[in-house]
Amino acid sequence: MDVRAILIVGEAIPEPVAGSRTETIGGVPIAYLDVLGMPVLRRVLARLRRCGVTGTTLITDASLDAEPFLKRAISGIALSRVNAPSEQLWQAAETTFQNYAEGGAELVITLRIGPYTDVDYEELIQHHLDHRCAVTMAVDSSGTSLDLFVLSACSRKDAITLFRSHLRQLRRECQPFPVTSYTNRLRNAADLRYLAMDGLLRKNSVLPVGNEIKPGVWVGEHAHIHRRARLVAPAYVGAHAKIRAAAVITRGAVIEQRAEVDCGTVVENSTVLAFTYVGAGLDVMHSVVGLRHLSHLLRKVEVEISDGKLVGISALRAVSRIAGSTAGFFALIPKRIRRRLSASPELQSGAKGHESGEQEKAPAETTTLGASGSTPEASELPLAVARRYGNQ
Repeated sequence: MDVRAILIVGEAIPEPVAGSRTETIGGVPIAYLDVLGMPVLRRVLARLRRCGVTGTTLITDASLDAEPFLKRAISGIALSRVNAPSEQLWQAAETTFQNYAEGGAELVITLRIGPYTDVDYEELIQHHLDHRCAVTMAVDSSGTSLDLFVLSACSRKDAITLFRSHLRQLRRECQPFPVTSYTNRLRNAADLRYLAMDGLLRKNSVLPVGNEIKPGVWVGEHAHIHRRARLVAPAYVGAHAKIRAAAVITRGAVIEQRAEVDCGTVVENSTVLAFTYVGAGLDVMHSVVGLRHLSHLLRKVEVEISDGKLVGISALRAVSRIAGSTAGFFALIPKRIRRRLSASPELQSGAKGHESGEQEKAPAETTTLGASGSTPEASELPLAVARRYGNQ
């Protein structure tokens, strides 16, 4: 059976009180963010692929800020991508459905992320076929839609009604499919935190990406954990993350990949998003930190942090440190040697006799520059600066 899928990420609904967009953190859709080492969107795509979906189209209204996270989430996955503004999102979904129907698809799974669920797609498809429905809607235990549908490709009018109502209305009654497995609405940072914590406690299928180095403690590949740092189960440290000396990761803390927790900082019952730097000597508790934002789960507030020494971007800090070390090295090289190292071969050969009274000395200086201890200036070159910061 030819089964295709349409994934929609967008049209986040404003919260009635705060007026902010739900399903985003720092302007980036939660669907593109990591949970225990893998983006939510990538986990959904993997589940669809396991059930035999032969083609997938992602329709998104991603902003420029979200673009790097989106590209990383779908890297290496074969799918079609359609960028559409929010006002054209559902028109794009309708057009994609029509293209699938004309291309020979028999069923089209349509879902908005949005909600995350551990639904068994094979059971959902079988339910759709057994009840001979034009559209089958998946619902949670309370009968509320999970924005997940199976459509028969021949029922184009039903599909048009569904898309033009933004997945809120059916053309005719159907037999809903009750989802009894794990569901999470992923409306805000708190829901993202619960999804990760439930994964650590094995309450859902969101398994940590990495190795369990001791009971309840998972560590991704190439993570750097200082020998004086402490990890208390349950906890997760993602690939290429860095945990500095005297840092404590405890009580279900999640440090996503390429994040960095600096010296002496305690992360308790919190999530540090990927590529996030958390400064030294801090206590991070009951929070989700990243994208220069901190969401406190108990107080239900979100604040933007502009001070990069408190919360910043770890990848940029690494680049700046390397650049700073290189600049410091060259600053210590004597001016005369620095000038000769940076000069081209033609300029070096033409430099002989340039300075008055040194025409006979210049050739000797040029030929002995690379010899160890050949001249007083060469012996003063501070080569030990390469090990100035230990092994760096």
